[in-house]
Amino acid sequence: MRAMKTRTGTSLAVLLFLLLATGLIALLVGPVSDPSAVIIWRIRLPRVLMGLLVGAGLAAAGTVFQGVLRNPLADPFMLGTSSAAAAGVMIAGALHLGHYSSLYFMALTFALLSIMLVYRIAQIEGRAPIQTMILAGVIVSLFFNAAVFVFFSIFYRESFNTLFYLLGTLTEGDPVLIGISSILTAGGLAVCWYLSRDLDILTQGEQTAQHLGVEVESVKKILFTAASCMVAAAVAVAGMIGFVGLIVPHMLRMIVGPNHRVLIPAAAMGGAIFLILADTLARTVLAPIEIPVGALTALVGSPYFVYLLRRRQRHGQF
Repeated sequence: MRAMKTRTGTSLAVLLFLLLATGLIALLVGPVSDPSAVIIWRIRLPRVLMGLLVGAGLAAAGTVFQGVLRNPLADPFMLGTSSAAAAGVMIAGALHLGHYSSLYFMALTFALLSIMLVYRIAQIEGRAPIQTMILAGVIVSLFFNAAVFVFFSIFYRESFNTLFYLLGTLTEGDPVLIGISSILTAGGLAVCWYLSRDLDILTQGEQTAQHLGVEVESVKKILFTAASCMVAAAVAVAGMIGFVGLIVPHMLRMIVGPNHRVLIPAAAMGGAIFLILADTLARTVLAPIEIPVGALTALVGSPYFVYLLRRRQRHGQF
């Protein structure tokens, strides 16, 4: 037990060091080889902070979804949370609701709406079975994805910035947006971490969790709500960045183990490292052209998704 705690502490310390080192590298690396203080503090630093918040929120949310649904392929897109939040942001823009509160209100409302729809579709006699929730989530995700592109076709067809947003980008470095996102992300992380013991029990099965005194449906709703808050905070400022919530939890689970009390903060730091690195590559690899960071994460995440699928097929788990 002591050796395990030492290893866990060392892993978290290494992740924290890598996060700080990655942030420093991102500040110093860019198309401008000799950047001024203005470039570092007003352009690159906000992007690093955005990468930290968005990456941490998406990875932690993916960890929670995978734990509750007991599905290694679950991520913020599976239940339609990301697509719904993006639809909310686009509706806010179409209605000219440009204030910060309107933006986050619409993103959060639609993210929670997607969870409510999933529960409503999947609910049988007051309970929502995991398998039915996954199928309902796929349906809701497809619906909101279609809605996003309908809104784009009607209201934003000529907008390159909106297309960049849909592909995922960290270019919006508004301090107010960063501040609001940090509050929502920190709150969601705190709630999920507080319920990490119940989440560990839920991974053993709902019947087992009930026998051990866990209020299964209540805990699931709280965890989904907290995770949706983190996803909404990420989508509101960065668009639909995929695969961070899918691949990072798996990578960190192999390093720190399945205990969610450790895995959730580890995944948050891992997601931040991954997204900051991806954004640094996105703005430098073809400079002065910038690649949407969401497209880059998809290029990395898609092969990993196929690998995970094939690996589980070989073990007879699909």
